[in-house]
Amino acid sequence: MRVLHDVLRTTPPRATIALAVVAAVLLALAAFVSAPSAAPRCAPVGLPAHLDRTPLPSSDPVGITVGSIDACSSLLPVGVDAQKRIEVPSVHTPEQAGWYRLGPTPGELGPAVVVGHINGDGRDGVFADLDDVERGDRIAVGRRDGRTAFFTVTNVVQVDKDAFPTTAVYGDTRDAQLRLITCGGALDRSARRYDDNVILFASYDGWSNSS
Repeated sequence: MRVLHDVLRTTPPRATIALAVVAAVLLALAAFVSAPSAAPRCAPVGLPAHLDRTPLPSSDPVGITVGSIDACSSLLPVGVDAQKRIEVPSVHTPEQAGWYRLGPTPGELGPAVVVGHINGDGRDGVFADLDDVERGDRIAVGRRDGRTAFFTVTNVVQVDKDAFPTTAVYGDTRDAQLRLITCGGALDRSARRYDDNVILFASYDGWSNSS
């Protein structure tokens, strides 16, 4: 106790006050300094060099970027399962998107379809924020022929899986279209599935040569 008393007595009162003021100022500044936002991990989606909506020849897609939600992935081909439902990439790789290989390719006449998870293995999926995309947002799809096809979002809807709009998603169209599909709504833990689907509709704008 004697040692403590001596230390306190030998501390200059004015210095103590000054240190307290400095500490308070530093704390106040820290409260107003926001943490830096995470840098985008995906390349930005620009405008097509060729603003031509004439559909492109068939060519397998190799990658997709949804600029407004900073979502990007390579694309794996998927088909249908034994129940005639569209397949999806493994839930253990939720960042991976897949394209429906039994339909048109992106930029080709008709509705090209890309699917991805909302989450998996405790991580966000590639389309975790798909319901945040708005009309007018842009999407780029790289193709094996060296072209990048560009699309503009026309609508985003959330629908019950038991009322999936099959014709609107997979039906024939007069131009090149794109659909992105993921899960949404409430999670039914007993059935281990989400109740709804989030579906994005986009129209083809043109293309650029991939750099």
